[in-house]
Amino acid sequence: MQKIGFFLLFLFVKTCFAQQSDFKNIDFTKADNRAKIIKSKKLLKLNELTFKLTENLETDVEKFRAIYVWICSNIANDYRLYALNDRKRNRFEKDSIRLNKWNSRFKKLLFKKLLKKKRTICTGYAYLLKEMANIAGIEAKIVNGFGRTGAIDLEKINANHTWNVVKLNEKWYLCDPTWSAGISYPDEGKFVFQLNDGYFLTDPALFIKNHFPVDVSYTLLENNSPSIEEFIEMPLFYGKGYDVFEKDISPFKMHHEIKQNETFTFQYKLKKELDLNSIKLVFYNGSTEKSIKPETSLQENILTIKHQFKRTGFYDLHLYAEGEITVTYTFRISK
Repeated sequence: MQKIGFFLLFLFVKTCFAQQSDFKNIDFTKADNRAKIIKSKKLLKLNELTFKLTENLETDVEKFRAIYVWICSNIANDYRLYALNDRKRNRFEKDSIRLNKWNSRFKKLLFKKLLKKKRTICTGYAYLLKEMANIAGIEAKIVNGFGRTGAIDLEKINANHTWNVVKLNEKWYLCDPTWSAGISYPDEGKFVFQLNDGYFLTDPALFIKNHFPVDVSYTLLENNSPSIEEFIEMPLFYGKGYDVFEKDISPFKMHHEIKQNETFTFQYKLKKELDLNSIKLVFYNGSTEKSIKPETSLQENILTIKHQFKRTGFYDLHLYAEGEITVTYTFRISK
């Protein structure tokens, strides 16, 4: 298992937010099969492609689902393109003229790769989803913000990610086609498609764990939108966490300081059936790891995990389910 180092950072919300569970009675099988069957070597005929994907699908959410799954199954994340843009933007950070020239050049490169090679980065994913949804008569928008993948330095936080909101049945929903599409392996220069439903019409209270928009109205949390400081203090959720959890109930913060022998409780609302035997806690103190099977219980789809902290020290605590990391916390245990 790849070790995860120490992190440098040490909502009551309404339950009626728009989310995937609003469509739990919709069978997406037809839409998903349509997305898997239809192929397109290039993206030069979006109208034709969108019509093929959505033809005879009865509801807007099914049409959007077909478009979403097709994009996530056919558009590869180009890490080299992302790294190139990141280097150039850092290089020209203090030279606005050269930065603007690079942005203009990069935009052309981005869309050329997207249309002809079906490879892109988050901006291309979000643009394509918006365009195809709009062609199908579904209103969708691009959202710019901060995508959290690790520790955050508040003084250096900048917009680095793009995702979408979509309007279905007069309600707005969140989704991230980039993080739904699969996994990049930068060292090997490859991308593996692996659809993650967790970022499709996600509960806003969970989506905010690693997506903070520049325009806070796009959190869809109404008057409960967190500040950037509160966002930084949240637990670090991974793709698997979005796959198995519909909502985290507690704790809401990443860092905790408790006394030795104190019992701590974690609670989550599950999105799907989960084998409780697959749940484990992995402690990492900077040099060694220790894995334990915690006390677990399940009642009315609410997973409760309890652990008594017997050893003092400072730890990264990773919660695993089905062999993958879901969420990370930090704990300082004192006598």
